Amino acid sequence: MALLVGLILALGVSLGGTAVGLDRDRAFYTTVALAIGTYYLLFAVMGGTTVALAQEIAAYAVLAVVAILGFHRSLWLVAAALAGHGVFDIFHAKLIANDGVPDYWPAFCASYDVTAGIYLAWLLYRRSRSAPMPPGGRSIRFHVQSELDAAAEATSAEAEFSRLERAHVLSQASTREHVRVHWHMLNWGRRQHDRREIAGQLLRIVGAATKTAFGLVPIGNTGGANVSPVKPMPVPRDLAAILAGAEPAREHPSAEPSAPAAE
Repeated sequence: MALLVGLILALGVSLGGTAVGLDRDRAFYTTVALAIGTYYLLFAVMGGTTVALAQEIAAYAVLAVVAILGFHRSLWLVAAALAGHGVFDIFHAKLIANDGVPDYWPAFCASYDVTAGIYLAWLLYRRSRSAPMPPGGRSIRFHVQSELDAAAEATSAEAEFSRLERAHVLSQASTREHVRVHWHMLNWGRRQHDRREIAGQLLRIVGAATKTAFGLVPIGNTGGANVSPVKPMPVPRDLAAILAGAEPAREHPSAEPSAPAAE
């Protein structure tokens, strides 16, 4: 029940914010994230444990830094802060012994946070599609889309994922495209009922949203849960040429891709 209530409330607040225009202000979701995190501080005070309060303050500091940084630089960081706090909710009891936390709260808060984070990410993605792109971003988007189109036309799950891997290598030049490719990989895992891939892509979406803009990506990494998310890998020559701006993609999007190089 707590999960359902959190989901409904998050959708209500998010959709309501969109309906009345509150989310046009960059501070809206930042404020939501900062407010949500304070409840654990309140519970620690109610529980009367100094150690728990200190631990909750440290955890809240991480949330606050990411959310405020996102307010100033990129709202994708705010979306990641919300989703990340939802993951924190799930493991909270194992990380911090806070006797003041109601039994229902972690599930409710996790549901709310993840829903709000996903909604904000969707909102940012939808709005970014209508915004003008710089020439470099537009070029990468074209090539990424070619690989995604080829993935959609693939005749097997393996061929489809191979194309998604190629799209991932290209997408690392753009936060928007990087997140978009991981979203497609998440959907692939869902269709294949691959729990490992689903879990891996949820984490990688957060990483793509928060690290791409700062260049903190392992170049050439193919992006699937079958490889380490921090492992650099050789970039196939045709993709390297595209990334360098040396030449446009010449093969037909539906042609079978060459497998990304791996160690």
